[in-house]
Amino acid sequence: MKTQTLPQTKQTWGDAAVDGLLAGVIGGLVMAVYVLAVGLSAGQTWQTVLAQFDPGATPVPLTGALTHLAVAGVYGALFGVGWRLLHRSAPRLPAVVPGLVFGLGLWALAVLVTSSRPSGEWLRALPAVHLALAHLLYGVVLGAAIQRLYR
Repeated sequence: MKTQTLPQTKQTWGDAAVDGLLAGVIGGLVMAVYVLAVGLSAGQTWQTVLAQFDPGATPVPLTGALTHLAVAGVYGALFGVGWRLLHRSAPRLPAVVPGLVFGLGLWALAVLVTSSRPSGEWLRALPAVHLALAHLLYGVVLGAAIQRLYR
């Protein structure tokens, strides 16, 4: 029996961004589940937790959830492009490692932004350890998902 090999095409920058966007949404979903679990265990309702992601004056849970996933997707797209660059110079490096570093960087950005703006009260209400773990979890899942998509 003959096996046929399909020609491999090189991944474009657009492909890298789309892979990152998809991986970012997956990471954002996992992160949201973690934040929901923390909020529920602290006595908040799921509506209150999701509404906290809505930057509007009258927060809505659905808007908060969609905003969170959109932001996670955008950060994922940026990571996807960065991963394409990094993967060229270090092809054996697992994407989870830079994903973890990326998540740590996003955590630092979140702390910086929320500490300098009054609109960041809801994020400051989340215990610091959970905020850090949520971002690290996002980074690990982002890296694992993009590695899987990149193959």
